[in-house]
Amino acid sequence: MNPDWTRDYSSLETRHLVAMTEPELASVDPLATNLIVAKDIPSLADLDVAHYQAILNSWTDDFRNRCLPYWEQFFHETPEDFENDIRYFRLGMVCQYLDLEVGISYHPEQRDATSILYTDPSDLFLNGVIDTKFGTCGNMAALHVAIGWRMGWPVSLACVNSHFVCRYDDGKVAYNVESTDTGRGGWSCRTDGQYRADIDIPEQAIRSGSDLRALSARELLGAFVGLRARHTQDVGKHNRDASQMLQSESDWLLSRYLFPNQRITYKNQLAISAMRGETLFKQTEIGHPVSFAAFLQQMYSRPRPVYDSQPVDRDHSDLLFSTISKESKW
Repeated sequence: MNPDWTRDYSSLETRHLVAMTEPELASVDPLATNLIVAKDIPSLADLDVAHYQAILNSWTDDFRNRCLPYWEQFFHETPEDFENDIRYFRLGMVCQYLDLEVGISYHPEQRDATSILYTDPSDLFLNGVIDTKFGTCGNMAALHVAIGWRMGWPVSLACVNSHFVCRYDDGKVAYNVESTDTGRGGWSCRTDGQYRADIDIPEQAIRSGSDLRALSARELLGAFVGLRARHTQDVGKHNRDASQMLQSESDWLLSRYLFPNQRITYKNQLAISAMRGETLFKQTEIGHPVSFAAFLQQMYSRPRPVYDSQPVDRDHSDLLFSTISKESKW
C-alpha cells in the first residue's frame, strides 16, 4: 500500500464518501474521512482538512525519519522484551512518540468521569486532539490509525463496547493499541482475552462482528458518523431538548447502514427512533413505541429456547407486521 498523504480532499463531502466503493474508501486518508464527517457539524464547518493533513504528515515524517531508526536499535538489543515482534515494537513507538515528543494525553477533565456529554464535537474528532493535544478514545485511537495508514500498516479502529482502540491486523497477528493509556512513555497493548475478561464483552459481541476486529473502510466511516450522532444527541440531552436529540436520528441510521452490526450504535438508534415514534403515532395506534413494547413483552415472556441459539419465532414476529399491513390498506 502506498498512501497518498497529499491528496486534496477539499471538494469531498460525507455524501461522496458514502457513495464510494470499499476500495475507493480504503484509499482515503482516515484523517480526511474523520474531518469530512466533522465538517457537517455547524461549529466545525470551516475546518481546513489540508491544514491537519500537513500537521500529521510532519509528525509522521519526524517519527519515521528521526525517531524510529534510533529507537529500533533497542528492539534489536532485547527483542524478547517486545514479543520478539518488530511490528509490536513499532506500534508502541507511535504511542511513545505521541506521548513524549508531541505531548498528547487524555483529556484530564474526562479521565475519571463515569459519564460524559460530548457537547464539544472537538472532543470526538481529530481536529480537537491535534489542536489542543488533549483527546479521548474517540479521537486518540483515530489519530493512531491515521499515522499507521501513513506508515502503510494494516490498522483500523476496533470497537471494545463503547470504547475504540487502534487494531493492527495483518492476517498473522493482531494487536490492540490502547491509545488512551498515556503519560508514562510506554504503551499498552491488551489482548482480546484481556479485554473480554476486564470489560465483560460477551461472545455475541465477537460473533456478530461488532467488537474486537479491525473495521473495514466503510465501517470506519460509519463509526465516525456515529461520533457525529453522539455529539448531536448529547447537545440535546444537555439542553433537555427532545427535538435536538431527535436530530441525531438520521446520523444514527446512516451509521447503522454503514456499520450495521455495531452494538452501541444499534442501542442508541433504537432509543432515538422510539422517541421519533412518539411524535408520529398516538399511544393507542400500532406503530407507537407502546405497541412494540407490548409485542416484545408477548414474544419474550413465553417459554422459548435461548435467543442466541434459536431464531425468533416467525409466527410471533409476523403478527406485528401483518397487523401493520392490514392497517395500511388504501
